[in-house]
Parts: sequence; C-alpha cells; structure tokens
Amino acid sequence: AWMIAALTAWIVIAMPAVLLLDEPAATPAAGRGAARELGASVRAVLSTRSLWIGLVFALLSAAGFEATGQLAGPFLVDRGVGTATIGWFFGLDVVTAMLTGGLIGGRLSDRWGRRRSVAVFLAGFVAAILLVAAADRAGAPAPAHLALLAVMYVFVGLFTAASYALFMDLTLPRLAGTQFSAFMAATNGCESWSALAGGRIAAAAGYPAAFLVMSLVSLCSLPLLARLRPSGSRPGRVEGRGI
Repeated sequence: AWMIAALTAWIVIAMPAVLLLDEPAATPAAGRGAARELGASVRAVLSTRSLWIGLVFALLSAAGFEATGQLAGPFLVDRGVGTATIGWFFGLDVVTAMLTGGLIGGRLSDRWGRRRSVAVFLAGFVAAILLVAAADRAGAPAPAHLALLAVMYVFVGLFTAASYALFMDLTLPRLAGTQFSAFMAATNGCESWSALAGGRIAAAAGYPAAFLVMSLVSLCSLPLLARLRPSGSRPGRVEGRGI
C-alpha cells in the first residue's frame, strides 16, 4: 500500500510541470504539414518488416523465463521451500540478480552488438531453466533450485537490457515512442500467454515439462534475430562493434 501511495504522490507532484510548458502556437498550415508528416511516418513504420518481425520476437522470445517465473513460487512451495525463504528470494535475491544483469547487459550489448547479445543471453536463461528442470528430475534439494533460479534471473536481466536496446534501435525517431510502446505491449502479451500455457502444461505433465516446452519456444524465436535490421537513422547499432 505504501508503494502505491508513493507512486501516486510522485504522479501528482509531476502533473503541475505540464503547466510550465511553453508550446508555440500552431498555424493551420503548420498543422496540415505536421499531419502529412505524421501520416508519412506511420506508413513508413507499417511498411517496415523489422517492426512486424520485432513484434513476433517480443511475443515469443521471453516465453521460457516468463513461464518459469510465474511457476517458480508454487514450484518452490511444492518442493518444500518455506514461504519466508521464498519471500526473501523474490524480494532480495531476484531483484539483485536482475539489477546486476540489467546493468551488465546494457554495457555488453553496446560492446557486442544487440543481436549477438540478445542471442547469448537468451541461450543463457534457457540453459538455466533446463538445469532447473534436470535438477528437479534428479530430486535435487531445494537450495539447488534456488541457486539455479537465481542464475536464470541474472540472465533475465541481461536479456531484458539487451532486447529493449534492440527494440529501441528498430524504431524511427518520428514515432519512436509509439513503436517502442508496441514492442513493450508485445512483451506483456508474451508474459500473459506464456503464463497461461506454462500453467496448463505444468498441471498436465509437471513442472519440468512446462519449463522444457516454454524454453523451446524461446529458442524458436532465435532465427528471427537474423532478420532484424535497425532503422535507417541508426545504422550499425543493432550490429554494434565486433560483428
């Protein structure tokens, strides 16, 4: 409750800043010119192949860790981990792992290039998930599950930073906010459908099967990376140095 109250307070505090904006008066001619420019930008965006490929990639690529993350709580409970331990794990360990991964992932994606970084980090979280499934099949103790899930979340942070940078490089400046919002909506869609699918698979065939199937979905998105290209105003940033 206190977090919601704090967020609400910051929004209320920021709202008066809008009143301080000094926008130039728009003439009818300028309005028509802006409308034509906007229409041209929209047509350019909709005709860009990378937009549609990027949306499909956003809908599929994170399926493995989204499903695993949604199932991790009940999975750990079923494996005998105490609720207090689970709370500390998600409240401290997971946040630290993702923050560390995010900071490193952004730096590495600048150095290695977006596509290479995204591919490596995706393979990393898939490998961690498969190890969780294998450990569960082998009857490993709870600490092993916690450690492997923590590794997964490090790669989640790495992947999130690199993939979001990739999505930003695919946008056109005139409609960058709209395009990036579309990519984020697709990632939210991935979270929704993968949680539903993962839950149904786990109910029917067990947690390891759900982890395996959803990880395979993530791997199936990798060929799409080769077809992604940056917008014309951002040449080379998807590739980056070293590719």
